[in-house]
Amino acid sequence: MQRIEALVQRVRAQGGKVTAQRMLIWRALEGDQTHPTAEDLYARLKPVLPGLSLATLYNALNELVEWGEVRRFDAGDGHIHYDPDCSAHAELVCLKCHTIIDAPQEVAPQPAIPDEIAGYRILARSEQYFGICPACRAARA
Repeated sequence: MQRIEALVQRVRAQGGKVTAQRMLIWRALEGDQTHPTAEDLYARLKPVLPGLSLATLYNALNELVEWGEVRRFDAGDGHIHYDPDCSAHAELVCLKCHTIIDAPQEVAPQPAIPDEIAGYRILARSEQYFGICPACRAARA
């Protein structure tokens, strides 16, 4: 995700409004490595801005996804997660506790992706590895 100042300029240049709700959501996502769900963000932000609605949060998240500022993905846990790191990287997902972390750089997907596959113009890709995290493995032992 771009720095907040650059995002503000982009939105204003496109004739959009920079509201208190958008700023709060953008700041909450900036540098967030937890891969939060919309519900996680809502629980975190509602005490700070009691007037925030879940619909407003979803609208802001959808805008960020459309603008290419945030990546939306399904980790197989029944929830949609958001990642402000749109660089080519993979996630590690624990099948037991559902923790999601970015994979170390050496396991990241190859940076080059084809422009087209079977007639589909490729815009992005996602890569996830599923397993049991060290904490869950230690708890099992």
